[in-house]
Amino acid sequence: MDEYRYNFCYGKLDYRYAPFKIWKNVMMECYGEEMDGLVSYGGHQGESGLREQIAGYAAEYRGVTCNPEQVVVGAGTLYCLGVLANLLRGTNPTVGFEDPGYGKARLVFKNAGFKVLPISVEQDGINIRELAGSEATVVYVTPSHQFPTGVIMSISKRLQLLEWSIKKQGVIIEDDYSCHFRYNVKPVPSLQGIEPKAQVVYLGNFSKPLLPSLRIAFMVLPPLLLVRYKTIYQKYNTTVPYLFQRTLERFVQQECLHRHLRRVLQVYKKKHDCLVQSLTKEFGSRIEIGGKNAGLFVTITVDSDLFEPELIQRAAKLGVRVYPLSDHWERKQLYNGKTVLLGYSSLDIAEIEQGVRLLRKAWFG
Repeated sequence: MDEYRYNFCYGKLDYRYAPFKIWKNVMMECYGEEMDGLVSYGGHQGESGLREQIAGYAAEYRGVTCNPEQVVVGAGTLYCLGVLANLLRGTNPTVGFEDPGYGKARLVFKNAGFKVLPISVEQDGINIRELAGSEATVVYVTPSHQFPTGVIMSISKRLQLLEWSIKKQGVIIEDDYSCHFRYNVKPVPSLQGIEPKAQVVYLGNFSKPLLPSLRIAFMVLPPLLLVRYKTIYQKYNTTVPYLFQRTLERFVQQECLHRHLRRVLQVYKKKHDCLVQSLTKEFGSRIEIGGKNAGLFVTITVDSDLFEPELIQRAAKLGVRVYPLSDHWERKQLYNGKTVLLGYSSLDIAEIEQGVRLLRKAWFG
């Protein structure tokens, strides 16, 4: 049981809005009609029907340009990154990573023996000049809502990054982990769909828009990496259960996912707006809010003598949990030491408001 009254956890969804009943009904339909598949192992890329639905879904929502043959289904983003690391191993690349950035993804490549270079993050995304001046030939980015700063990569910077890929023949790994949640701003197209000459691996998942426990993610491979994948993994079996794949296929095909996304986007927009308004009301100019208008979390930098450990400890004493940004820095000496992460997706409106009031009390009395 959670020891905190108000847990601003990021990445945890509100179970009250999960489509359990609809998912169960669709799954039972599949269970009754897909007996042959249930006693089979399945192909290495995932079921062809699901890959077809994913290709259409990615094109509609994110402007991704691909055919179903380029889609590989896997048990979560980190699994897909592990496969990708294996595909890139023969080229012995140096991998550039956003700093701060998604530490688990960085760890996948470190564990695979790659040299990993931290690349700074600016107000509109990764520092292209720093990337271009490095030895990196692969770069991992989260352009739609950079993790953990929450900044959104600008169009001009996206074009520069694609130009880097073409000139250097480098590979861009675009992790579009939180692309569905945008509030009060227009959507920005995926990198993958902008410039076909660039080598972009598009990573998507159904954890944020649907259910994390399904462990269903996918990647869209450019032609060269697709050839390597088919050579290395042709005798492997899929890592996602057949029943879940077929259920998701129908869930997308019957537009259940579309209706669900439309509903939860309204829910999380209200929560996002409530959090930003509550923080502004309680703290005013004493904090700086980062990562607004997208994703399921914001960052707050506190203008006081307190540093991250004290901010977290004082909040905890009043039953509020906030999260450190320091965990996501590779070069911790560059971190300001006064920023914390606040997720809001699992809390209701009243809990958000009360939690923010307690934070003000914890930090400013």
